[in-house]
Amino acid sequence: MDIKQTKNEKNVATVEVTVTKQEVDEQKDHAVTELASQVTVKGFRQGKAPKNLAEQHLNPEKVTDHVINHLLSSAVTKTLSEYKYHLFGRPVLNDLDAKGENWKIVLNFPLYPTFELGDYKNTIKSSIKTATKKKKESDKTQNKEDRLDHIYTTLLKNTPIDIPSSVIDEEVNYSLQRLAAQAQSLHLTLDKYLSAINRTPDQVKEEYKQKAADSLKLDLILIEIAKKEKIEATQEEITSLAKSANLSDNQDNRLRSIIVRRKVLDLLASF
Repeated sequence: MDIKQTKNEKNVATVEVTVTKQEVDEQKDHAVTELASQVTVKGFRQGKAPKNLAEQHLNPEKVTDHVINHLLSSAVTKTLSEYKYHLFGRPVLNDLDAKGENWKIVLNFPLYPTFELGDYKNTIKSSIKTATKKKKESDKTQNKEDRLDHIYTTLLKNTPIDIPSSVIDEEVNYSLQRLAAQAQSLHLTLDKYLSAINRTPDQVKEEYKQKAADSLKLDLILIEIAKKEKIEATQEEITSLAKSANLSDNQDNRLRSIIVRRKVLDLLASF
């Protein structure tokens, strides 16, 4: 199996994998052996028929799918071992050419974004000062939520980050699944539900794409600010939150993330 990176831009690495005929044949043989154990041939107990006879009763598509899945798994594992990618999402199959003796597989690896945080403190302070001046005298007081919304907008505007499209698409799919479940709870299809609220599928997808992109970018920015400001969560804080939220002790990473995010937001709101 030969692996070659062909492109790396906008936090997506494209890799071309060449699988030799021998490797393909080995995987086909492995697939037949494994699937044959699940086949019942007349005159034999399940999985006890001779391999060549059992193979005649196998679904060719299942064999091919089995081969492809194993080769993809091996390709991903070998690529990560060779290139040490810091993944931001799941690898995506871009192309598969299985017509020749050697198979060609093209994979896209979404990488953890790198970006410049910039002078976020002065940028936020300046932006808030300008926004406050534009307000009428009677409306100068901002509550914390409004202040944070303005800070979010400022950070996103001033911190360009390329988010791999496959990661955004995955978030959009999750959102659409939740929306479909919501429609189903009302005994409606998704199309009928959208029609009832005067929305089209394309409109909803675009909204979800923008929300997903902004949410992912904001999380990355807040994580980077936490690193720069050396903001951390203590074990006491984690234990206290777990107790108050009635959560199990094995969710430390999730709780730590929540606490750190709160601290970062408190810091930003104080500017």
